[in-house]
Amino acid sequence: MMTLTLSFRTSLIFATAVVCVLISLVPNANGQIDCYECTVHAPESYLNLTTRLCWKFDGSDHYKVHCPNSTYCMKKSFQLELQAGKIVKGNVRGCASQKYDYQVYKNGSWKVESAVEYDSFKNGCYSGNDDQLRTADTQFCYCNDNLCNNAKQTTNFSSHTDTIAVIIIYNIMRFLKTHTQPA
Repeated sequence: MMTLTLSFRTSLIFATAVVCVLISLVPNANGQIDCYECTVHAPESYLNLTTRLCWKFDGSDHYKVHCPNSTYCMKKSFQLELQAGKIVKGNVRGCASQKYDYQVYKNGSWKVESAVEYDSFKNGCYSGNDDQLRTADTQFCYCNDNLCNNAKQTTNFSSHTDTIAVIIIYNIMRFLKTHTQPA
C-alpha cells in the first residue's frame, strides 16, 4: 500500500486554498453589500441628497452605494400606462429593504428597535404589484453579489461561482498530486 505524505508547506498551502474557496462561496458573510442606486425622480433639494437618476444610469462610481443593513441588491422594472395608450418603462435600483423597525416596551416606556432580516430574499426575479406606483407590470429582481443590480436584466451569478470553485479545487488537487511523495 502506498501512502502519500505532504510537506508542512504544501499542507499549509492546501489548507489556505480550501479556506479561501469556502469563504468565497459564502455570499456576504459580513452582512453588507455594495449596490447601484438610482431613482425615478430627484430627491427634494432641502434633503441634501445626491441625485442619482435612473434615466442617466451608466454604471459609474456615482451610482455605487454601501448597504449596511442589507445583503441583497434590488432592481425594480416597471411600466406605466398613460392616457391614449402610451407606455413608459422605468427602472429603480438600490439596496433591498431588510431593516425593520419595531416597538419594544422597556423600563416603563416604548422604544424603537431595529433588526435586519438576512434571509428575507432569494436570488431571482418575480412579477408583482407595486403599491407605490400604479403600474401595469412590475418585476422585482434581487441578487446578493456586490454591484449585481447593474444589468438590464438582473441575473443570478451563483452558477458562475460554483464553476469557479470547481476550477480552483481541480487546480489545488493537481498541485497536490504533483507535490506529493510516496512513502
